[in-house]
Amino acid sequence: MVHTSEIVVIGGGVIGLVIAWRLSHNGHRVTVLERGQIGREASWAAAGMLAPHCELDQPDAFFELCQKSLEAYPAFISALKQETGYAIDYITNGTIFPALSDGDQQKLEIRYKRQKEAGLPVELLSAKASRRLEPNLSGHVQMALRYPADHQVENRDLIRALTQAIRQLGGIIHEGTAVKRILTDQSQVIGVQADSVSWETRHIVNATGSWARYLDGVPNTVRPPIRPVHGQILSLATGDAWPFRHTIYSSKTYLVPRSNGRLLIGATVEESGFRKEVTVEGILQLFHGALRLAPALRSYPFEATWSGLRPTTSDSLPILGPTAVKGLYLATGHYRNGILLAPITGDLMADMIENQSIPSLMKPFLPDRFYKPEHREV
Repeated sequence: MVHTSEIVVIGGGVIGLVIAWRLSHNGHRVTVLERGQIGREASWAAAGMLAPHCELDQPDAFFELCQKSLEAYPAFISALKQETGYAIDYITNGTIFPALSDGDQQKLEIRYKRQKEAGLPVELLSAKASRRLEPNLSGHVQMALRYPADHQVENRDLIRALTQAIRQLGGIIHEGTAVKRILTDQSQVIGVQADSVSWETRHIVNATGSWARYLDGVPNTVRPPIRPVHGQILSLATGDAWPFRHTIYSSKTYLVPRSNGRLLIGATVEESGFRKEVTVEGILQLFHGALRLAPALRSYPFEATWSGLRPTTSDSLPILGPTAVKGLYLATGHYRNGILLAPITGDLMADMIENQSIPSLMKPFLPDRFYKPEHREV
């Protein structure tokens, strides 16, 4: 059986969905093909932190990309709520990064000076002020940095809203549809093959995350150098009494309070291939990190564990843009920032596909940094 679609997006995670949503908004006929269930890989496993000021140490091209996406989030959430009527848990209370040792304090003081000089929104808190804001923090807190502009979103709400919005706009979503091969004719895409079903199209977006390099039918030079990084997360049931008002961040562990009475504790960073099991070692690591930040958490009920595979690249930056195969585009490698970068990725990819030109903000993240530029075509 052969179908046709103006644009085919392969991969139904948050990146594929947001690109499909933007393109559908602009009147394009878009089909999303997902090998499993929509949004149930890295996008579902994430903690939904929108924290470039806390997680990134200093301004550069990647920070600018993250910052622009964070700035777009309020309008992004508002639009999805208005279109779908879905409630999306979006919290703007900021992030606190505490120091629990002399070494931590020295690093944070240097970081504060550098970020303040760069004009970033950061506040220096004394130990007393830190504990006043967050009484459940460890008594070993010596000082902290507060990032008031960092936010968080319930990523699972976001997935549901994007899925509904695409369908309302006439987009088509197929779950359980594993693309086996990209079909080309003289270096131009002409379609995709999935088992006994194929789609004819002139525009394909590969947004398959950790699996982006494994689509057949294209030269090795356009297979992105993506690898999976395993991350485990657990949650505690906190009920109506939030243990924290802010997201609590450290270099090894973060604590993310949800409005629905959950506290997320994440996340491990494991180079273990495509292994996705939750392990005793991983969960013990998370518990240890959480209790170091907040010993009072030992009395909260344990709720659940899960894990995901974050797609990362050899330079730890996302891959966005056209490839040497005309009509084939990449949007992958977002690593720990897929949820954060969703709005800006959707905007940039839609702009590029529609105008057949590369937005300036996208240029540091083009696929051709991994192969010879003269082979690229938009």
